[in-house]
Amino acid sequence: MFFEAENNLKVLEGILNKYWGADERCKFKIDFGISDDNFILFIDSLSIIREIYNHPKTWDSLSLLQAQNSTELLGMCKYFNDLEGSTERGLQNPIETMYLYSLRLFYEVDFRINDEPAHSTLFNEHLLDQIKTNIANNSKNESYSSNFRKKLNKIIFSVPYDILKDLYNSEEIKLFSEFDEKKKAASQTLEEIKEYSDNLNEQISKLDKKLEIRQTKVERLEDTLKNQQSHLNFAGLSEGFHNLLKQKEKEAYSLFVGLIVMGLVMIAPLICTIFSLLPETILQEKNALNHMLKLVPFISLEVILIYFFRVILQNYKSVKAQILQIELRRTLCQFIESYTDYSKDVKGDKESNPLEKFENLIFSGIISDAENLPSTFDGMDQIGKLLSSLKSK
Repeated sequence: MFFEAENNLKVLEGILNKYWGADERCKFKIDFGISDDNFILFIDSLSIIREIYNHPKTWDSLSLLQAQNSTELLGMCKYFNDLEGSTERGLQNPIETMYLYSLRLFYEVDFRINDEPAHSTLFNEHLLDQIKTNIANNSKNESYSSNFRKKLNKIIFSVPYDILKDLYNSEEIKLFSEFDEKKKAASQTLEEIKEYSDNLNEQISKLDKKLEIRQTKVERLEDTLKNQQSHLNFAGLSEGFHNLLKQKEKEAYSLFVGLIVMGLVMIAPLICTIFSLLPETILQEKNALNHMLKLVPFISLEVILIYFFRVILQNYKSVKAQILQIELRRTLCQFIESYTDYSKDVKGDKESNPLEKFENLIFSGIISDAENLPSTFDGMDQIGKLLSSLKSK
């Protein structure tokens, strides 16, 4: 701010200290031969300067258009501060110049003053009226030059005009002057916003419908996937049983081949006996006991073959029983889901776990019937008993 600057305040303080007192004024008037009319101008200038010095911030805020005049006024204050020892007489031109500069500031500040608390103590009412009265009188006083009176009248009428012009061209006034245009633009904008909002709501409604349709499709796909998952789970279980079934079928086939081979081996001694294919030492033996003793190895071999044939046969039957159980489980996996739904429809909620029996069967162990399977030592006991009976004879 201009007047608030410390250096500028010192200039204002200097001229007031030098000329504000009554004695200092009289001495200044006498020393420089100041006329009464010019002395009135000087006193009014000092009164305005004193108000500026007392309220520099307010004057800075209100004298918006007179920045140049503020600088010029400060220059004139420096001029009068440096008059010590000057021989100049009258000082009409400097006094008139300082008066005009201070008057421009005065008129703008007076025009902008309002009822705000900060402006209430800006001017003394008596002083304000006195300055305005002197301005009116000075504008008509013919003792002043016509040029000075012309400049004075210009200030009186031009300063308010300049302020109003500045206000009219300001953004605040433009806002009011363009109110209808702004209102029309705002109304048009609101209509466009409303239209856009309607279009947006329509688009949102369409999207909601599409989302509902797609949500329905997604829910159907979800149900389908759940069903597929269930089917796949049972398919996996069925696949497991299928692989086990293949393994057992291979095992059954191997046992079947073993049975055929063992059967052929079992009847080989008999065929040899029937067709006289035994060794000559056995066939030429005339003693029956010796003949039987020589046939003991063949008989023992036959007994052992019969025993192992029985073992293979028992294993074959066991594997066939296991195959039957595995096939039963595979069959159950194919319709168990339908059975569950049917059980719920028929029995309702009475049956808490309709899959309990299914689980007990599916996940139970595969039973192999080995009750009649003879042990190896039992077979050896039978052979021992046979040999003991032959020796006793």
